[in-house]
Amino acid sequence: MTHQEKCCAKKGLSWLYETFWGFPTRILKRPFKGFDAMKFEKKGSYLFAFFVLILESLISIMNFVYRGFLINHSDIYHVNSLYLALTVLFPVALFVLGNWCVTTLMNGKGKLGEIFMTIMYAMFPMCLLQLVALFLSNVLTLDEMTFVYAIETIGVILLLAYGFIGLVVVHEYGFGQSIGAIILTIIAMMILVFILMLIFALVADVWDFFTIITKELMLKYF
Repeated sequence: MTHQEKCCAKKGLSWLYETFWGFPTRILKRPFKGFDAMKFEKKGSYLFAFFVLILESLISIMNFVYRGFLINHSDIYHVNSLYLALTVLFPVALFVLGNWCVTTLMNGKGKLGEIFMTIMYAMFPMCLLQLVALFLSNVLTLDEMTFVYAIETIGVILLLAYGFIGLVVVHEYGFGQSIGAIILTIIAMMILVFILMLIFALVADVWDFFTIITKELMLKYF
């Protein structure tokens, strides 16, 4: 290997380390400065954001299948991987879109991509703790499963805490305005779900209508 190739390999490893561990842990240690660097210094990575999204989707599937049998009451022989992945993908997409819609009307400074990256970086510690909890669920006794639930709860708390800090920084809001934006985001999510339900119902009715028409024509002319 030539000197130039060694330098390229070293730079590649350095980039991978910084992207997938260096900067994410920097946000964990100093969230305000970390999210500030993500927004104004463009330190965030969409590659890492999608990595976390895929990782959390896989963890959702693994929790269904490989969670310790003492606390796993799922029917692992009838697993629907697509459905389990959507339980992660759909809420994330819904929150990002809802928050963007609300904050756009409230003069928020965050872009759609920045909101998405913020939520994914905030989700990173929860993913790590969920993996730890998944492992412990297979080695601890039933009386010790409290530790598993505690670790999972801490992960959710960290997601909410880092997500809130990230949104404060990204939108350049104050504390009160951020709380209001999150409440309105939840309302916007419910409205979006209602609209989607109406669309799916309409599509289903149209599909049924054309199916009936097609059957009638087939019976009459064929």
